[in-house]
Amino acid sequence: MVDVQWWLSGYDNRVHAFGSEEAGRDFGEALCEHSVPNTKITCTDDGERCLACLLIFGDILADSYGEATWRAS
Repeated sequence: MVDVQWWLSGYDNRVHAFGSEEAGRDFGEALCEHSVPNTKITCTDDGERCLACLLIFGDILADSYGEATWRAS
């Protein structure tokens, strides 16, 4: 499974996909390269999601599981 957390950034008020390897750092860097200090990250997935993170996450899923296993068509 792809290990990301969908958290709200206080900089742009969008929910971004942050990797678990960010733990212990002073800032988080999302899949889309959006960087934000940990003090500006809210641990919630409520809100508008970052389109770039969604597309990158979808590509990771396709690479990990094969397109035929998760696409409807």
